[in-house]
Amino acid sequence: MMMIHTDSTDRRSRQHEETIRSLAVAMFTEKEAIVTVRGDSEAQTIQGRITKLDKERKRIKIENAFEYCWIDFPDVTGIELILD
Repeated sequence: MMMIHTDSTDRRSRQHEETIRSLAVAMFTEKEAIVTVRGDSEAQTIQGRITKLDKERKRIKIENAFEYCWIDFPDVTGIELILD
């Protein structure tokens, strides 16, 4: 059976791969990042360092000077590295 991919499926797949790449770079370099998270009514952003990846629960931990939080990875819509 042949699968036909739509443009939106390909775009989501590329975006997911880019998010995973950015996650790896952010953790390896310990750089701050802006994580965009899908919200109920609109997207939210959180800035900080991604310090842990919980593969079992599929979530990441992001910390800044004031707080930390765990974010479910499927809710992450983008990760943008902050370059010095």
